[in-house]
Amino acid sequence: MELWLMATPDKWVARAVRELMPSKIREMSLRASGLEGVISLGIGEPDFPTSEEVCRRALEDALGGATHYAPSQGDPQLLRELRTYLGGRYRLALQEENLLITSGGMGALTGFFRTVLDPGDEVLVPEPHFPEYRAHIELAGGKMVHVPTRLEENYVPQAEQVQRALTPRSKVLLLNSPNNPTGSVIPGHVMDQLAFVAREADLLVVCDEVYDRLVFDGCVHESMATRPGMWERTVVIGSFSKAFAMTGWRLGYAFGPVELIRQMTKVVTYYTSCASSVSQRAGLAALRQAEGQVGAMLAEFQRRRDLVYEALSSIPGVRVCKPQGAFYIFPNLESITQDTEEFAIRLLEQERVVVVPGAPFGPSGRGCVRMAFTVGMEELGEAMRRFQRFVRRLC
Repeated sequence: MELWLMATPDKWVARAVRELMPSKIREMSLRASGLEGVISLGIGEPDFPTSEEVCRRALEDALGGATHYAPSQGDPQLLRELRTYLGGRYRLALQEENLLITSGGMGALTGFFRTVLDPGDEVLVPEPHFPEYRAHIELAGGKMVHVPTRLEENYVPQAEQVQRALTPRSKVLLLNSPNNPTGSVIPGHVMDQLAFVAREADLLVVCDEVYDRLVFDGCVHESMATRPGMWERTVVIGSFSKAFAMTGWRLGYAFGPVELIRQMTKVVTYYTSCASSVSQRAGLAALRQAEGQVGAMLAEFQRRRDLVYEALSSIPGVRVCKPQGAFYIFPNLESITQDTEEFAIRLLEQERVVVVPGAPFGPSGRGCVRMAFTVGMEELGEAMRRFQRFVRRLC
């Protein structure tokens, strides 16, 4: 037998890794590879290129020698610029010591959970949620506890549901707003109620805010970090990937209390040493010069949101919330199918459209599919026509 075909004995693989489920998002994309005429609404990646000016400045810096290790906390110049940028957006008096640059938002999540979780600690996660949260939590020794939300309430987490989920092992509340996969945005008064619960239960809060710039219809992005009494118990995760169309650069950040950031920096040091130096120079250029692109992307995503929402709302049996942010929509198809994985596979085979089954997003995701409106208007319109045709055949 060829050496590369030999199986790895299970005894050599950690139980936590063996028990990880493969990413359904990646699996659907893999199924589509090699097929002709596919329109993918699967992976949440903006179809916009990184700003040419950002690429040019990063290349100039790389040719100028910015190809060596950066400090583990981050490039000092980027930290200064990011402090100003975030301080203005959040109206917080940040210092560089409050910031950590990471290898994407995923790197920040890894650093956070490895820093704060001991075996058996519980993380309260409103669902539907980004599926990868489970892996981050369980690989750090923690346990994910679902907090259900309801379509009728726009999938906004409610304080009373968080209270019901509390146990003596509850340690962290994870909030994701705007939300992947639903596009819901937590309004200010609900954020206040959640803050009260967190303070009363002595919870640490981690806020995944990678879509903070992508909110529609004049909706306001609210953050737990700005609530009274919450700064000292909140870490915010951010990313350059979504707002600045820089997914491949793998550049993210975290900000929060100095001591927590200091401890997270230790973890990041041993995991990745530092974020890519060239990517950090690109991030610096994005903060300085790509702001105009953010507004243009937001306007385009809102147009796409409107198209998809109207198309889905017109289909009998489909229940759907109008997303207030991000670039996802999460229609409920329970009156059409009881098996959205089979539905997604058949949709791909028969109509060449990629969507993601809802079950990996949590119990509330069963009967749903996630669509990312990350293709142009023409392709998106065609995808909706194919989807409508497929549903008509089923019904």
